[in-house]
Amino acid sequence: MKQSPKISVVVPVYKAERFLHGCVDSILAQTFEDFELLLIDDGSPDSSGKICESARSEYITFVDSDDSLPSTALHDLYALAGEEYDIIIGNYDRNPKQYADGEMDKLELVKRIYAYSIASSPYAKLFRRELFDEETFDLPRDFVMGEDFIMNLRLAFACDRKIRIAHTVVYHYNDNTEGIMNTFNYTLDYLGRSYYFKKSVIPEPYRERCMPYCIANVLMMNHVIVGHYYYHKTREKTQLHLQVIEDIRNYGYKGQWWERFALRFANPMFSRLYLGIRAMTLWLKRMKRRWI
Repeated sequence: MKQSPKISVVVPVYKAERFLHGCVDSILAQTFEDFELLLIDDGSPDSSGKICESARSEYITFVDSDDSLPSTALHDLYALAGEEYDIIIGNYDRNPKQYADGEMDKLELVKRIYAYSIASSPYAKLFRRELFDEETFDLPRDFVMGEDFIMNLRLAFACDRKIRIAHTVVYHYNDNTEGIMNTFNYTLDYLGRSYYFKKSVIPEPYRERCMPYCIANVLMMNHVIVGHYYYHKTREKTQLHLQVIEDIRNYGYKGQWWERFALRFANPMFSRLYLGIRAMTLWLKRMKRRWI
């Protein structure tokens, strides 16, 4: 009887014909040979769940069909694995934060996922297969932006062991201008759905500790909430607006004073000023990067 592979490499395939051959070739060229390659139809979230449930391996890793792996990626990730770790996180070549070697518990990982100081994608990571269950991929089919974020949070909360993080580059990221990351436009309704899922994924025992991280995450899109009042010339508070304000109060969120100020005094005139200052700040940051 054939022994189960150590790693299952899952590649979701969706509108990536131009990149797929390069992606697959990079996986087949791995110096680590004890793996199976699974190509799935990314048009159906159910496919990912079924394949992960049937994977025979000890660990699962994901590779976007737009991207590729260095030849030693699987070797480097597996070399870091051990009985004391549930998730191994490697670096990727276009990561501006460049992780440092170390380890953390699951609540630190959750905090860093919400803060985007660790990539919320499933890529460049090795997950112990037992972390996956029937709820890991349980999201509506039309929730197409941010589903990886929710999956990563569910896997983090499922951890019983520590998480290993490494500076080693194990992933080549390709910035596909036609990919959803570069083409998706957030609406207020979609942001509200996203906030709901990011809240509901937190188990009750961790809610008090982790909700401030979730609130800080949604306030990164504060311009979408505040901008509503300017674009619609209204003073009527939205349901998302009311919910965020209530959560700030209930969970004692501190954060930046200007975030809370912007929410409290949102109106057509103030929102126009807020969006103008934000646009100017972003422009100055872009100019600074060019000068450096």
